[in-house]
Amino acid sequence: MRSNLSFFTSHAVAIRESMPNPFPLELCWLVRKVRAHLWLHASSFVCLTLASLAGLVTPLSIRWLIDSILPARDYYHLGLAIALVFASYEGRAVFNALGNYLTFRAAQLTALELRASLLRHVDSLSADYYERTPVGELLYLFTDPIDEISYFGSDLLPSILRTIVSTVITLSAMAMLNPLLTVVVAPIVPAFLGIRNHYRTRIRKEADAVQVRQTKFSGFLDEHLSSLCQIQLFRQMDSQERKAKQLLTDVVRSRDVLCRTGVSFSALSNLTIVIGLAAILSCGSLMVIGGKLTIGTLVAFYGLLTQLFDPLSSAMEMYSRAQRSFSSIRQIQAVTEIEPIIKNHPRARPLLPNDPLNVEFRSVSFGYRERRHLIDIPRLEILHGERVAIVGPNGAGKSTLGKLLARIYDVESGGIFIAGSDVRAVRLDSLRSSVCYVPPQPVMFRASIAQNLRIVRPETTDDELREALEIVGLLSFSNGDASGLDRCIGPGGLTLSSGERQRLAIARTLLQQPRIVIFDETTSSLDPIFAEAILRVIDRRMPSSTLIVVSHRVHSITWMGRILVLQDGRVVGDGSHSFLGKNSPLYTRLLASTASVD
Repeated sequence: MRSNLSFFTSHAVAIRESMPNPFPLELCWLVRKVRAHLWLHASSFVCLTLASLAGLVTPLSIRWLIDSILPARDYYHLGLAIALVFASYEGRAVFNALGNYLTFRAAQLTALELRASLLRHVDSLSADYYERTPVGELLYLFTDPIDEISYFGSDLLPSILRTIVSTVITLSAMAMLNPLLTVVVAPIVPAFLGIRNHYRTRIRKEADAVQVRQTKFSGFLDEHLSSLCQIQLFRQMDSQERKAKQLLTDVVRSRDVLCRTGVSFSALSNLTIVIGLAAILSCGSLMVIGGKLTIGTLVAFYGLLTQLFDPLSSAMEMYSRAQRSFSSIRQIQAVTEIEPIIKNHPRARPLLPNDPLNVEFRSVSFGYRERRHLIDIPRLEILHGERVAIVGPNGAGKSTLGKLLARIYDVESGGIFIAGSDVRAVRLDSLRSSVCYVPPQPVMFRASIAQNLRIVRPETTDDELREALEIVGLLSFSNGDASGLDRCIGPGGLTLSSGERQRLAIARTLLQQPRIVIFDETTSSLDPIFAEAILRVIDRRMPSSTLIVVSHRVHSITWMGRILVLQDGRVVGDGSHSFLGKNSPLYTRLLASTASVD
């Protein structure tokens, strides 16, 4: 199966080819992105134009030197001609350098804004996107493609502009110098453009293939490095290395194909250039012999011709690199055109502070891509402030139920109502400040304990942090002073055990004080007795909040006022521990099995 980025890239190419446009759509997209910095590009263009004009001074000065100054032995004008040649070379270098700097500055600002806007867009995408897209592919988007686009703006675009400006100015100067010789060389330019057009489709497809294969390797590398310990334990290093070598081989092969196409293009384009030079030397020499052209004019014309063909001879490399940049643009476009599934309704309203957050499931149906009809709940109501446990066998839909309430996913049909409003009509920021979903493996950041706790409430004092840590049994982390709170826990909380990460997540929830708390197996790594004790403390500490606990440890939640039993996405039991013990065979089996395990 192709990766998502490969699919979206192909889709973007199909759209591009179906819409005629005199300019590449990727270039139009880039112009919109750099609009704020167009003054820098315009200033750069002026500098490059001045550099091209300065370049004309050298062949014209040499013509003057050969035809007039040397035969007349004019020492005064000899110095002036040499000064003009010096000024021409130096002026060209200065204007090119200044133009390149201005374009580089604009490109870096564009890259900064592209990364920021891409991150902003990726942050808005829904859980379904992250489930089907490897992290490595996303990381790759923020590096190589944007670097490639930045290169296009800082190095490639000036080269292209310099080629265009230099070609126009040089052809104009050649026409004024000798129209006949210009007519002889003029067909070379359309012949060159025809060859380029012939290779255009091949180069674009091959450039896309390079990007796709690099993306696949980045996805593999991210998965490999994040799972390295398990790979070593499974003794699968050799097989992983073989797979990595195969993916890298695919990258090398695709680059090789692109390079071979470039070599072929260069050979044909250089052939046209050589033909043009030979034609000019032949015609020009005959005209000199016939007295219709001076030697100085021929030398000047030859200098202009080499000045014309020098940038054209490198056009293949520029064109190939431009296609790689356009391929990168298509990759970025493919992601930025994805619409988040979970988003604010145009008329969404916030939850009011005094609204009782009663929850009601009405004819709810939901399923994942791989598993349809996972949840089917005709009606379910959870009153504000209730203590509800959700139990059931693996795959029954317990976690999914909590995710639907927190609107990590949207239902396929029916609706989930909170405070009388469909959750899809509630503003996301309001919903997520009121409903807290804590997963089995809570996310920890590469920061201090204090920073990981304050992420939900930055104004929290050190005393409040220590109080929360004491409740979850982690007071020893603070060492009685602020220095303990400043302890860094490493990337993803690597220095903590899974139980400590869960307890830290519970402490964070206590500080957040949400109005609905959903613990999804959040105490699964804790000692059963301690897990029950923590839940009872939360029950006392958050009396006005609704507490929903998803757990496979049935005997640790028997004290909760209400227990829902799920099977195949349906509620097959609803009541207290004593009621279900008498009326639900499935609950009885779950209670017996988990008690024996723990």
